[in-house]
Amino acid sequence: MAADLGPLLAPRSVAVIGAAADPTKIRGRVLAQLLKGGFAGPIFPIHPSEATIQGLPAFARIDDVPGPVDLAIVAIPAERVPDAVAACAARGVKAALVLSSGFAEEGKAALQASLREASKGLLLAGPNSVGLLSTQAGVCATFSPAIDFEALRSMRARLAQGRRAVGVVSQSGGLGFALFNRGLARGLAFSFVVTTGNEVDVDSVAAADAMLDDPATGAVLMFMEGARDGARFAALAEKALDREKPLIVAKIGRSAAAARAAVSHTASLTGADAAYDAVFRRLGVLRADDQDEMLDLALAATLAPPARGRRIGVVTISGGVGGWMADALAAEGLEVPRFSPDLEAAIRTYLPSYGAAFNPIDVTAQALENDHRLRSVAALMDSEEIDQIVVVSSLANDPRLAAERDGLAALAGRRTKPLLVYSYPLPAASAVALLAGIGIPTFTSLRGCASAARGLAAVAAARAASVRRRAALAAPMARSSAPASLPAGPTRLTEHAAAPLLASRGIAMAPHLLARDLAGAVAAAAAIGYPVALKVQSPDIPHKTEAGGVALALADAGALRAAWHAMAARIARAAPQARVDGWLVQRMAPPGIEMIVGSLRDADFGPLVAVGTGGTLVEVLRDLQVWPAPLTLEEASALIAGLRGAPLLAGVRGAPAADSDALARLVVAIGALAADLAPRVASIDLNPVIVHASGLTVVDALIETS
Repeated sequence: MAADLGPLLAPRSVAVIGAAADPTKIRGRVLAQLLKGGFAGPIFPIHPSEATIQGLPAFARIDDVPGPVDLAIVAIPAERVPDAVAACAARGVKAALVLSSGFAEEGKAALQASLREASKGLLLAGPNSVGLLSTQAGVCATFSPAIDFEALRSMRARLAQGRRAVGVVSQSGGLGFALFNRGLARGLAFSFVVTTGNEVDVDSVAAADAMLDDPATGAVLMFMEGARDGARFAALAEKALDREKPLIVAKIGRSAAAARAAVSHTASLTGADAAYDAVFRRLGVLRADDQDEMLDLALAATLAPPARGRRIGVVTISGGVGGWMADALAAEGLEVPRFSPDLEAAIRTYLPSYGAAFNPIDVTAQALENDHRLRSVAALMDSEEIDQIVVVSSLANDPRLAAERDGLAALAGRRTKPLLVYSYPLPAASAVALLAGIGIPTFTSLRGCASAARGLAAVAAARAASVRRRAALAAPMARSSAPASLPAGPTRLTEHAAAPLLASRGIAMAPHLLARDLAGAVAAAAAIGYPVALKVQSPDIPHKTEAGGVALALADAGALRAAWHAMAARIARAAPQARVDGWLVQRMAPPGIEMIVGSLRDADFGPLVAVGTGGTLVEVLRDLQVWPAPLTLEEASALIAGLRGAPLLAGVRGAPAADSDALARLVVAIGALAADLAPRVASIDLNPVIVHASGLTVVDALIETS
């Protein structure tokens, strides 16, 4: 546990400011549940006039308490909270948990600011918090009615015996304890529930970080509206990945990237949560869409061992449901591979003739009267062909489960592969408890089981990729050290202005010259060689095509003159106030596949690099992959392979394959440029980038600086 949150999560003494006698009221319930939760240290009710409250001596002020106080729980009207917290700080109280609402969430920013000032010198959780639960410390500091105290006592015993538990961090207080309540029915153990409220001081990242340091915590559930500090969140996720304690996150709200003016194609295409999705995928953060998916992922993360990959072996007593499970697994991007002839033959030796020895293995309902299910699980546990095992069964009344317990426990106890069980009828509570007790999670939906298997595979892949990424980025020349400079202040660099910066990183644009007038354009075209393109160059016209500022495939001087006169007239009408730096004359690029490569600076996570299907239809196709910068060649290649337009690069209808390797190298270079020049570079657009059978041509560029 992080030492700085010890007084909050493991206090030795607690004061309740605003304690009341009636346990049906919020201020009374806080004290009642603290007492009922089994806290072993002294508890000091604070009330201005009562002598005793719920059987405990009460004190008029925090200064009257006879001993040291680690944690003060504050449940009084909002207007009185800053003074109470200031008194706690002066008294030497180490932490305060403010349950009171009525601060910034109700538009009272000034009152919240005064609370922040008053809290200097102590840890402050809240305000507007529903409280916290610290199982091993016996701290039930909440008014939530979701606490099951009998389950809490049993859970404390299981944690003492080494059971891996889930920590919950939620900015939404009600949801934090709802996850606890729903998780109890799924057989989960919980180490902490912390609701952070308005996060004046202690925020979600700090709470989650403390949980990762707790030996009993095997995964952390987070409900978050946004990361106030993207770098801190990324560091938290790195820590979770390194310690094999998955972060399972429900993220709501919109990223700042989508709110920016859409001058950049890259920025306009990324969507509301592009940065979060990219950071989550790179760091193995598991994003869940609802409470049930969060709990499914938590079950697998805390009961099953880490996975080695995404190859799933299925054992079923129902061929139809087994096939349905195979579909669900495939929908999550997992593999259900056919077994080798040797493995099929080994399984076939004991199955009835009407069973199936391929994948899924159908041991048939006869397995409820023999050991075929257990033998099949053992065969898959021993096989190098499978990374995870899913058993499909009926646990409503399974007569074989008790007999198989020791065998299943021995297999699960190896901790070599995840073993997940899906029950298609609702399982008996005793069956869920039996399996959880030996480290096997039970799922009640196809999608939930498949999602859990996908989560285990995703964390394994992210951990392996993280090792390779660190080595690749640490290698010489992984990030360019070529000098680059930017003009002072915010500006927009069109092609001719962006070209030197790109060239300093080895990124060459199609041959071009800048002309100041028609005569200069004709001379430039003669020097470059026809056919050429003619483009207006203006920082006030970022999208030249829409303004009529592009003419392509001009075959000779006559075509160039006509195009120049027509274009100048269009620009004068469409953008009469635009500053025109000149006219770019550019050699026409050979045909190829049009792509877009770029970067944008996210307010939370910094520079992101993007690659997608490009050209004039880029906003229509909206085919873009995003990743944090800098990135490796492996990551860039994976992004390209993940595009819907990737088959175009592979060659269709007899067309030659495009040079995807050259495209990947360009993506890496743009990522390094964006990372090296952050925070000055707001966005980079290279669109289109025409990818040929060998090499590529950067045809257009736009760079925005800040």
